[in-house]
Amino acid sequence: MRQNFILQVILSILIVTMPVSAETTIYRFTKIIDGTGEALLARDIAVESGIIKAVGNNLDRSSNGNLVDMGSLIALPGLIDAHTHITYGLPEAPKGNAWGELGATTREQRVAAAKRNALLTLETGVTSVRDLNAGGGIDFELRDAINAGAVRGPRIFTSGPGIHPANDPSPEGTDKTTPEFLKAAAEKRIESGADWIKIFGTTGSADDLTSRAYYSAAAIKAAADVAKAAGKRITVHSYGIEAVDAAITAGVTSLDHPVGLTENHIKAMKAADIIYVPTIDHNRYYAQHSEEYGYDSNVRANLRVFVGRNIETVRRANHAGVTIAMGSDAVLTGFGENTCELRAFIAAGMSNAEAIKSATLNGAMLLGQDNDLGRIKVGYTADFIAVSGDPLTDINAIISGVTAVMKEGVLVVDHRTGGKVNKPNCGTLY
Repeated sequence: MRQNFILQVILSILIVTMPVSAETTIYRFTKIIDGTGEALLARDIAVESGIIKAVGNNLDRSSNGNLVDMGSLIALPGLIDAHTHITYGLPEAPKGNAWGELGATTREQRVAAAKRNALLTLETGVTSVRDLNAGGGIDFELRDAINAGAVRGPRIFTSGPGIHPANDPSPEGTDKTTPEFLKAAAEKRIESGADWIKIFGTTGSADDLTSRAYYSAAAIKAAADVAKAAGKRITVHSYGIEAVDAAITAGVTSLDHPVGLTENHIKAMKAADIIYVPTIDHNRYYAQHSEEYGYDSNVRANLRVFVGRNIETVRRANHAGVTIAMGSDAVLTGFGENTCELRAFIAAGMSNAEAIKSATLNGAMLLGQDNDLGRIKVGYTADFIAVSGDPLTDINAIISGVTAVMKEGVLVVDHRTGGKVNKPNCGTLY
């Protein structure tokens, strides 16, 4: 412990002496928390051309760099939401049949809603998302518009339509569960330019809490193999354990949603470095917003029970050392509530530092961007947020305290002198 402390001090001193030019912007905070969940021995972040150039103390004393004093605010890396549906949105508030209303929207309305969802997500401190299962190329369009600076929002890692019986109906006389069928489905996504391959391994979503397998283990492996050969990452949707063994055997990057993981599943996931994206809080969201969807009291009760089961699964997986990443599974009016998932992680026994890591470094690892995102470190992309309060002692400092957001070194959200800080109503968890 003492040796690590001495090394941190030496590194801090060395970083301070790095040259900073007049083109550099220096953001000064009262404290900096890295994506490791640890506080740094530094207050300043120097940014140039969208990259972190230095991290240290009093960096402006040896330069003419532009100093932006963030006062008592605390810095963290830009957050990563590992599971969103950013193209799911309506032109106005749902009237009691949200899914039916979504099905009736025009493409133009969906694009407008996606842009609004992107901005709401940015307001939560999320600067990168993995978006899963979007149709019509809207996710690609939004990704490219954000990258070009035409739309404000997080950078998006896309999947296009997930591999699902509704998206991939089998030709008459063809067995849709064959490895050849799923291989062809994955190849179609690769050709479209998707960043990720998403496979719906089971049923389950919204008020449907079932988990019946759609595809054979051999079929899932065939899709995963062709994806990996093309340099793509793969995630499998499994609401229970029904597709977990197949996903582990296939060597996927992440497993999303599964409750009830056995000890053997947990050990195998850890051994294979498969990242767990639990999406606990989205079932709380559906219960709390049930009137928007037309869900009755029985559905609400079942959703709350599912939350409890998910929390217990996360508790065991985290205790065993499985890497866990924050994913909101945000849809429709859920944008702005993206980080409520962190409260669920605390309820599952995570420390505040572990919860922070789930939304930063672990998310970057999932994306394969852990040498570029998820940390406040020299050479990394200058994505960081400023919060009021200390999230190492109160995770609500992130959920309800994001005051400013820097994306690639530019202030894209700034409520320091006014404006409404995002304060989501996370309601009752379960």
